[in-house]
Amino acid sequence: MRFLVSLFVSGIIAAMGCGANPGLKGGVPVTGTVTYQGQPVEGATVVFRSDTGMTAAAGRTDATGHFQLASQAAGDGAMPGSYHVGVSKVDVVAGTITAEEAAKNFKKGPLPESPPKDLLPKKYKLDQSELTADVTVGGPNSFTFDLTD
Repeated sequence: MRFLVSLFVSGIIAAMGCGANPGLKGGVPVTGTVTYQGQPVEGATVVFRSDTGMTAAAGRTDATGHFQLASQAAGDGAMPGSYHVGVSKVDVVAGTITAEEAAKNFKKGPLPESPPKDLLPKKYKLDQSELTADVTVGGPNSFTFDLTD
């Protein structure tokens, strides 16, 4: 299942770059930290999306809650501008079954999958979030997102 999460995140990042110019000319480094209830969040996906059609950027937090944005290549940052920011973390681990159980259920059809479980409040997901960030050419472009319930 971790493979599916990685594949999902990679797909989001790849889709965000579709139609954009290679090399992200004019991009600037963007980093930051995500905490939830005062604790660093590991494994969260942070997405910066512009409402003006600029290439979106995304990153994943490490054990200290730190992230670095990428638009088209690792660490290439984001274009200067205003962004809507979404932060999400999901647990997609489904129940484990034995080979015998799988063989028994094969004739009954696919096993039901458990839906992903949000590990952060849904209000921080990209389409619901009120988080914003202004990326500037000369600014430090380091953002802290302190999430609460």
